Amino acid sequence: AVVSTQSGHYGRGDQALVCGIVRLSMQHCGLTVIPEQVVNLRGCLQELELGSNNLHQLPPEIGKLVKLRKLNLLNNNLKELPAECSSLVALEDLNLGQNKFEEIPECLYSLPAVCNLIISNNQIKSVEPAKLRTMTSLVCLDLENNNLGRLPPELSLIPNLRTLLVLGNRFKIPRADVLAKGSAEVLAWLKNKVPQS
Repeated sequence: AVVSTQSGHYGRGDQALVCGIVRLSMQHCGLTVIPEQVVNLRGCLQELELGSNNLHQLPPEIGKLVKLRKLNLLNNNLKELPAECSSLVALEDLNLGQNKFEEIPECLYSLPAVCNLIISNNQIKSVEPAKLRTMTSLVCLDLENNNLGRLPPELSLIPNLRTLLVLGNRFKIPRADVLAKGSAEVLAWLKNKVPQS
């Protein structure tokens, strides 16, 4: 595990270590559960890297990590997140890529600070633009390589969205030539298709 501390020093029995850990990396560790000691870092932990493990679920206690700004769960076996994740109000960057999600977890819609959401390489079948619009800090949404049969035009109404990645899905409209022009073009195309009230 890679540990970064604010204090920059630690020794045997040094309480500053426990209180000062801001980044914890436990990638490629073969984890099937998150060690309960991680929750003991709730007063200081800001970045948690749990990519490339064998996690099938997260414990409800994950919601106690209220200072967490970055959470990497790339390449696990997750199908859902516990409702307690809605307490992660400081979370800005969330990577759920290469898991087994069939929908965007409901708890994410109540997270005010998330600006980067990566949920590529899952099995997402549909998205709910009205709920995504509540994520007012969202700047980047990566939905590449999922199972989306339709790309709702209302995605263009997410207030601060600048990057929308959607290649590798089932939908045929917009066509590949539009997608190849990049996010700005895709968002403009979608906005043009929003039904006028």
